Amino acid sequence: MSRTPARVSAALAIAAITSVGSLAGLAGPAAAQGGTPPPPSPVGIDCFNDPAVVAKTTPDIAVNYAGDAGCVGVRVTATTLRLAWVVRNPGWTSVVKSNGGTTRARVEVLFTKASTGQKVDFRYQLGKTVVN
Repeated sequence: MSRTPARVSAALAIAAITSVGSLAGLAGPAAAQGGTPPPPSPVGIDCFNDPAVVAKTTPDIAVNYAGDAGCVGVRVTATTLRLAWVVRNPGWTSVVKSNGGTTRARVEVLFTKASTGQKVDFRYQLGKTVVN
C-alpha cells in the first residue's frame, strides 16, 4: 500500500477548500491573477465569477452588467458585434430588440421585472455602452 506524503495531502486539502470557497462565493476578486478586479455584482448573478457564465465566455466576448437585471455577453470581432448570451437574475425577463450583425449595428436587450414593472434597457455598440 502506498502512502501520500503529508505535504501533498495538505496541498490537496487546501486546493479542495479553495475550490469549494470559490463555488460558494467566498473567494473574492483578490483571487484573480493580474489586472484590476471586476466590479461587484449589483445583485444576484456575479457575471465575472459564476462558473456557468464563465463557461460561456471566450476572449472575444465582452461581458457587461445590465443593472440589477443580469448580464449580457456581446461577441466582438473586427467586422461585427453580435449578441452571444443573456443571463437574467431571478424574476427578470428579457426581449432582444437587436442582436447586432455588423460593426455599425448595436445589441439591444430590454429587461423587465414583472413583480415591480421595473425596466432596464441595455444597449451596446462599438465605443458605447448604455444601461438605462
